[in-house]
Amino acid sequence: MQKVMRGIRCHGFGRQHRFHTDLPVPQPGPGEALVKVDASGICAADRAMWKGNAPWGLSFPFIPGHEFTGTVAALGDGAAERHGVALGDRTVAELNVTHGNDFFRQRGLYHLTDTMDVMGATLDGGWAEYMIYPANAVVYKVPASLSHAAACYVEPLANAIHGVQRANIQFDDVVVVAGAGPIGMGMIQAAQLKTPRKLILVNPGRAKRDAALKLGADMAFAPDDPALEEAIMDLTDGRGCDVYLEASGQTAAFQRGLDLIRKAGKIVVFGVYKDRASIDLNIFGEFKELNIRGGHLAPFTYPIALDLMARGLIDGDACVTHKYTLEDFEDALDRKPAQDELQIKVIFEP
Repeated sequence: MQKVMRGIRCHGFGRQHRFHTDLPVPQPGPGEALVKVDASGICAADRAMWKGNAPWGLSFPFIPGHEFTGTVAALGDGAAERHGVALGDRTVAELNVTHGNDFFRQRGLYHLTDTMDVMGATLDGGWAEYMIYPANAVVYKVPASLSHAAACYVEPLANAIHGVQRANIQFDDVVVVAGAGPIGMGMIQAAQLKTPRKLILVNPGRAKRDAALKLGADMAFAPDDPALEEAIMDLTDGRGCDVYLEASGQTAAFQRGLDLIRKAGKIVVFGVYKDRASIDLNIFGEFKELNIRGGHLAPFTYPIALDLMARGLIDGDACVTHKYTLEDFEDALDRKPAQDELQIKVIFEP
């Protein structure tokens, strides 16, 4: 096996990533698996680090990339039994590696524990030719029918599924999804499987609205289109939508949801926001008695994401629209879609 590899290291926030050709290939310790990375995605959080507006405090340097899929190349002592994998297996792993047995892990809320590492942040991630799955990682085999691109889409899709689960969609619901990034597009496809009465996407770009209609949305509108509110009110006899899934990360989209949701409706907040919202709190209680639910990460939903894609019920390949080499990482991170160009998920193929 080769001793050095190509990869990208983040040496600080604000365009301080560097491409390296001589990074040492890590060696797996007890319980660890070395995988050859097949594909690794770029997340909005990765772009925030690149632009210098990330809210987290991290230790540098590290290899980013928390959306990844890879083929097992070497196994440390006991790793095969621990993870249920063999050499040559295609795999994904949950990005969070939790430790200990705190209040949240005892209650099955392992994604909320304070005792965790994160591959692609506190641990080296997938923006390299090889990476390590730690002994405490949660690892899954990738079905043979899935492409590397679809397997790489598992992480955002698993997040989307968790958000849809938090919404508890019913058959007669009118459901609105705000935002058509990788998670929003996953929500459209997952929510469609819940067979709501109507499924509506709200997003500024026409290309994403058109794509959402192909992936399961019944209707799609720009946020400022007067026909959006008209359609919702016509469908609900003036009540407002039953469920509003906010996945855009825009505070204005959350405010729009407060306007569109019916009394006692459900709002799931799954975006990551740069700006604080100024909201009349009376709408939560006095005026509408709303059910506001947060959504964070993807507890127990990676296997569901893999299964739904393997059964052809969710199209992961349709959500991966652009592919780059590691050498071209600056172009990938700076990439902005042209007018009416469809851009959802951008990935690296090392």
